[in-house]
Amino acid sequence: MYKPHRNHKSTLVLLCATLLFSGCYKKETQNAETAPAAPTTSVEKPSPKAETPKPGAAVVNAKVNVDLYLEISNGMKGFMPPAAADKEPTVFQTRLTRLVSEVQDGIYVDAKRFYLARENGQGNPILDSVSYNTLKNTVVSGIKADVRGTPLPQMLQAALENSVKTGAVSVIVSDFIHGPDPNNPGQFLSLDADIRSSLKLAEHENLVVAVLAEGSSFYGNYYPAVKRPAVKQTLNGEEIPFYIWVIGQQQAVQTVTNKVLRNLPAQQAYFGFSYPSVPFSAILKSNTFRPAGVVYCTSRTAEVCTSVNLSPEKEEPVEFTIGLNLKDLPASMQEVAYLKQHLKLAVSGGKASIGTVIAASDEVKATPALAQYSHFVRVKVPQLTANSGTITVQLPQVVPSWIGQWSTANDNNPAASPKKTYQFNKIIEGVQALYRDQSATVFSATMKFNKENN
Repeated sequence: MYKPHRNHKSTLVLLCATLLFSGCYKKETQNAETAPAAPTTSVEKPSPKAETPKPGAAVVNAKVNVDLYLEISNGMKGFMPPAAADKEPTVFQTRLTRLVSEVQDGIYVDAKRFYLARENGQGNPILDSVSYNTLKNTVVSGIKADVRGTPLPQMLQAALENSVKTGAVSVIVSDFIHGPDPNNPGQFLSLDADIRSSLKLAEHENLVVAVLAEGSSFYGNYYPAVKRPAVKQTLNGEEIPFYIWVIGQQQAVQTVTNKVLRNLPAQQAYFGFSYPSVPFSAILKSNTFRPAGVVYCTSRTAEVCTSVNLSPEKEEPVEFTIGLNLKDLPASMQEVAYLKQHLKLAVSGGKASIGTVIAASDEVKATPALAQYSHFVRVKVPQLTANSGTITVQLPQVVPSWIGQWSTANDNNPAASPKKTYQFNKIIEGVQALYRDQSATVFSATMKFNKENN
């Protein structure tokens, strides 16, 4: 790991503070050309590194520290055409202006730092620390200079190492088009491994990664990763993908996605997220979720029922509902369609299947005995093969299907194949490799049962 430049002399701090309040920014430099740039510490006093919350802990939406990185390069210019009274902003400009404003002024962000990410003349990543106004003006007015973009793995590594020092959440905005060193085309073949290496701190520091994708109209020169037949193309409003990656401690990342970003795009993916326990209970006394067959709670007095007695018959299988509190899960994982597709049952001592999956209605939310549960899963038990066993509701770790749909092996003609990024699936494979030893499930809720002997 490289070492950041540090100078704690009071005169330098005062000078940097003066530059910051005057709206200027300092350029992050490095000592050696053979290593990625080492971003220097912001003039703003860093907050102490946040204590790592226990996995599965409830999200309390505490304030978080945020480092926002915007890649500026010739390839990003088309997302940010100069503003005019008769021109609508692009989706990119709308999303980013709202994001930077929320980071700057929102109640959920404590310390914040803004960076413009680029490449220097030696091919190394540079993180220019800028003011809020400088970054916002870049988004709405465009990139004026001729700027080379840094290769994707190096940019990710520089940003993550810079943020880990203060425990800040990294929010990285880019088109994620990989442009390796022209003298090293082999980097195309090692993209997944390079991404994994660039994000190794995420694994070492127990960080998670949220990936959000959106398409935006694009105006001007587009530089594909595949240079044949055209090295560049001029686009006039075609949709090109851009991505927002959020990297940090799980609780802090969820604060950023839920309370800072908000109104998330449909394309979401979450890596490293895990909930060892979620609140759940068999719902057996509600008219809304009336059970069928012989089933009752093992404990007659328990308010939360996690063990049931049941006796399915050949002509009368048992059906009952399990309430789950999934409010702390990422937004896309709470969607009923997602849960219907991916929820699984693991059963020992019998046979069971999932019936319906529904989210709590307003009527259910107003019912005191049910208000603590966000979702309800109907379980059918036609047969038991043992006197006792378990029924476990599981949500497996899966890669969303949109990842493959937004990936392409040839991005040279975006007009014919819009909203696709070169080898995006390989990029995500590199992220997945960080969590190869993680639990195979996002959460599990295990209901015990005993066979009721009539």
